[in-house]
Amino acid sequence: MPEGPEVQQVLNTLEPKILNKEIIHIEVFKPKITIPLKGKGRQDVFVLTKRLEGAAFRRLERRGKYLVFHCEQKDASIIYMLSHLGMTGGFFTITSFDQIPDHYRNHVHIIFTLNNGTLLVYSDQRRFGWVGALTEDEYLLYKPVQNVGPDPSDPDADIRFLENMRKKQNVNKSIKTVIMQPATIQGVGNIYAAECLFMAKIHPLTLVGEIPDDKLLELLKHIKETFELAIRLGGSSIRDYVNSEGKKGTFQELHKMYNKKICPECGGDIENIKIDNRSSFFCPNCQRL
Repeated sequence: MPEGPEVQQVLNTLEPKILNKEIIHIEVFKPKITIPLKGKGRQDVFVLTKRLEGAAFRRLERRGKYLVFHCEQKDASIIYMLSHLGMTGGFFTITSFDQIPDHYRNHVHIIFTLNNGTLLVYSDQRRFGWVGALTEDEYLLYKPVQNVGPDPSDPDADIRFLENMRKKQNVNKSIKTVIMQPATIQGVGNIYAAECLFMAKIHPLTLVGEIPDDKLLELLKHIKETFELAIRLGGSSIRDYVNSEGKKGTFQELHKMYNKKICPECGGDIENIKIDNRSSFFCPNCQRL
């Protein structure tokens, strides 16, 4: 699943190609690929196309693992096109379909025709991702995007990170569970949780309330530095992930813990246990409980 650095890479490679381009037509081939709305099911395809056709992309941002496209309609209203890439979602700007990577080409679900003759396509093999279009009022009420913690690079990330950690509902949870909650810190998934907990020498099952502030801030420092390096290296391509140019990342070559067998520090065996039904890699010698 794309995590913060991978989503940022998609944004970085996509933005220069679509900024200020106008959407002149949209085709949706899988209606169930639209945004899930609480209590309302999936967004109606007609609503999505009506809101976005004629709009121009003015800004892109990442909110955790979400992509937010700020689109300006002809009446100057802003429509927020949101997307979560799920496990295998991807955006590509193309002029012909042979430019889409092979394992994405047969799973195109949405095509946006832009006014410069290019196509922006959304492809998703496993279809856990989605795309939607919200008005400003709807966007401000959409909790999965609004209720996210700080980005690791935010100037006040350390203060907000500690505040979130010390919340009553978190102190008796495992540290891995809490750092993977979007409300705690943005963009941390299974891969980066394993890597950063190892760097901080914290066992993934350690209760948050047992970790002192300085150790939590050390962990945050590792998250920030790891994200910065991973973004520079194009993210981690474990299975299907590529950026919007079809290029794989190389940060997986620097992984020390995720999906590894031998600890690079002590030479001992790496263990893999289930936490919240997710594989959790750690070194029992370097990360003592």
